[in-house]
Amino acid sequence: MNLLNAIQERRSVRSFNKETVPNETIERLLELALYAPNHKMTQPWRFVVLNREDQVEFFHFIQANKARKKGEEEPERKPLAEDAPSHIIAIVMNVNENDKLHRDDFAATGSLVQNFSLLAWEEEIGVVWKTPGLIHEPEFHEFLGVNEGEEVIGLLWIGYPEVVPEIKPRETLKVQYGLPSKS
Repeated sequence: MNLLNAIQERRSVRSFNKETVPNETIERLLELALYAPNHKMTQPWRFVVLNREDQVEFFHFIQANKARKKGEEEPERKPLAEDAPSHIIAIVMNVNENDKLHRDDFAATGSLVQNFSLLAWEEEIGVVWKTPGLIHEPEFHEFLGVNEGEEVIGLLWIGYPEVVPEIKPRETLKVQYGLPSKS
């Protein structure tokens, strides 16, 4: 598969089969994804990789957190859904107090995610980038081992697709050449 095809054919996959993506494959794809453009080479990222066993605790944490907020009892642990991802990767980024550098770092990390997604797709591995509200909560940071001065910018669900979604149409390209007229 060439880059053009990978860009046009990549889909956000939300339903996975039971085959496990090898840890070595995940590490190789992350290593390659590190070649994202990164102003000042701050390389602000690190990754927390959860396998299916970890995901039982992960999803229980989410359900227990929701129950706590509603004043309900903590639910029992449930087995993983049949179409659960092989792994969930939490993308952890250093928080830069300089707003401009923080935006640069966020853009670089987004580029890294795109690199990872395209590289994974090339190997028939599906990815979806999720940004649920709980990624900003201190309890979630503690659960994942996120340190002071770091933030979670998203969760990548990865695995071999059970279902590949249809292509969604893109909006028409909007480009302005030159400065706007001042009339």
